[in-house]
Amino acid sequence: MRLLIVMFWMFAGAAWGLTYEERLALDLSDYKVTDSTAGYFDVDARRAYLAGVRSEMMRVEVSHLKMGRSCRDMLQLPLLDHRAVIPGFYEDQENWREVARPYLAFEEAVHELAAAQLVATDRYHADCLVDLLHKWAVAEAFEDFHYTNLRRQAWYQIESPIFAAAMALSTVRPFVTDRHRDLDVVEAWLKRLARLHASYPGGRGTCCNNHFYRRALYGAMVGVLTQDNQLFQFGVSAIYSALAGAEPDGALPLEMERGELAAHYQNYALMYLVWIAQIAERQGYDLFGLNIDGKSLHTLVSFNMAILEDLRVLNRHVSTLDQKLTYQQDDQYFAWFELYLSRFPRQDMEDVIAIRRPLYNRSAGGHTTLIYFTPD
Repeated sequence: MRLLIVMFWMFAGAAWGLTYEERLALDLSDYKVTDSTAGYFDVDARRAYLAGVRSEMMRVEVSHLKMGRSCRDMLQLPLLDHRAVIPGFYEDQENWREVARPYLAFEEAVHELAAAQLVATDRYHADCLVDLLHKWAVAEAFEDFHYTNLRRQAWYQIESPIFAAAMALSTVRPFVTDRHRDLDVVEAWLKRLARLHASYPGGRGTCCNNHFYRRALYGAMVGVLTQDNQLFQFGVSAIYSALAGAEPDGALPLEMERGELAAHYQNYALMYLVWIAQIAERQGYDLFGLNIDGKSLHTLVSFNMAILEDLRVLNRHVSTLDQKLTYQQDDQYFAWFELYLSRFPRQDMEDVIAIRRPLYNRSAGGHTTLIYFTPD
């Protein structure tokens, strides 16, 4: 764990929260994996609820997922076992979309199989997901990627497939406990991949901003699945980092530095922080209630909601209120609201997503309305 903490903190400055010495002294050894089967929600309880759900919207989604796609189609996805070289997202979006397509397809596939298994009466989808992940694990997929200080897009791109695969696997694993040999191969791959990917600290911003939170998310989930306390603690460290560096009103300075994208990235960062807190909660640790200098995750969430209500709250943090708000037209950016609302009711959040349901995020959490919303 010491190596991971040093690796992360060495690129951070005191202006973002803890001093360098304080960060080196950070001790998260009390955070240990207590239940490798806990995942990020109670699978049995949710299956029981969905079996008798009365909401028409929910019943339609359940029915659609039960139809599913064939496992043969899933297994024929392009296998990403070659060196990843990907154009920068902001520099060349057209080519990025083309090159990134198979990465996004993988994320969608694993979450679709996990959700289908959640409402299924057999284990077809769970077995298919294990088959898919085993195939990619044997091929050492995602393990070779281009990385330089100026070209990190391939490194960024691989963040979300890792936590998408880990979250999906955590959902179906209760159905395939007899496939321990295949699971051993898959989990060893995820652990190896997570540790390899996290060994790259990133630059001044990416060491500690939303990209770090994304890496921390796969650290938390893979850590739980593989009972790796160091990876789990690496995930938990993101919450400590975010709260230590946050402004008193909940603004995240590194996200505010994005100028016209500040509103987008405050929300984007929370998309990953709340999942880490949820995974930790399933292990018995209340990171939602963690308070550092009067700030908690709720402080960050409240600032995000204030932005959605009135951009002028950004005045003291950014040089322009001419914000790019296209993210507000993409429902996946609000899928994490469903998780948060299942724990902490807020009418302003409910108002935002009520007309957007059912919510789905391709990589972080999958079919979140299916998993967390209880209209009955």
